[in-house]
Amino acid sequence: MSEQKKATKSQDAKEEEKSYDLSKWADIIAMFRDDLSEDKIKSHVSAYISTLVTEFGMGNYCVVFLFDDWHSIYPYHSNQIYKAISDLRSSKDILLVLQSGGGKIEPAYLISKTCKRLCKDKFVVSVPRRAKSAATLLSLGANEIHMGLLSELGPIDPQFGGFPASGLANAMEKIAEMSSRFPDASDMFAKYLTDNLSIRDLGYFERINESAVQYAERLLAGKTLPDNWDEERLAAHLTNHYKDHGFVIDSDEAATLLGKSVIKESTPEYEFGNRIYEFLDFLEFLFKAFHQKRIRYVGSIDNGLDTFDAENE
Repeated sequence: MSEQKKATKSQDAKEEEKSYDLSKWADIIAMFRDDLSEDKIKSHVSAYISTLVTEFGMGNYCVVFLFDDWHSIYPYHSNQIYKAISDLRSSKDILLVLQSGGGKIEPAYLISKTCKRLCKDKFVVSVPRRAKSAATLLSLGANEIHMGLLSELGPIDPQFGGFPASGLANAMEKIAEMSSRFPDASDMFAKYLTDNLSIRDLGYFERINESAVQYAERLLAGKTLPDNWDEERLAAHLTNHYKDHGFVIDSDEAATLLGKSVIKESTPEYEFGNRIYEFLDFLEFLFKAFHQKRIRYVGSIDNGLDTFDAENE
């Protein structure tokens, strides 16, 4: 046996022998200092998260993750979650730990609809920190959304290049208002519109915005909402009411919109999600420090952890 193979075998044996208590930050650091392979780290991480499922009494759920601070929601996320729950056959309720700034509304809608269809009785979302934009849309399909003091939902208005789809119509309305106030400048405003704004884009953006409302209505259908809301009004409110895409909809406001039967505060499901957040946040710090990588956790406990180069984030 070559020296290199002997060294590799010895290293593998050493990794097999040593155990780590990942509830202790010192042991998490030790895991990286011992220069474990990425596969070994993933194995220890999934094993630890499985112990957290038991510790927090989440064993009645099929626990899945959409925990990604670095990528917008897109079909990768829906595919990973579908793989994690496709064989469930309504045998368990589903708990999704959700940490996302948003993304495309179509895969977010499909994730929510699929979880609703495949769960036994309840589809539950835990939001340890933020589920914004399309992630809020995804949450609307859940029977329960578990939140804490730092949890936030947000407006579901679609964005293009960081600007809201409804913003083009708003801009045209503002220019029309200014033209009526300053008629001598109307030719200038007309030229600006001709040179910079496309009527075709206006129609497209309006239809995308209306699609977000329609998806929200479908996910809200059948929910018992507070007396002053129905699914049509609430979907329109979440899409068009807020002036800033980053607006914080905290647990108190979320409860006034969706009701306390949907919004649950400081529950074991939230505490579980919060522990996952704290653990993965520290884990990512170490991946960045030791390997110049970021992480995301999407899909099942066993196969959800994924790493990527930090410079490509």
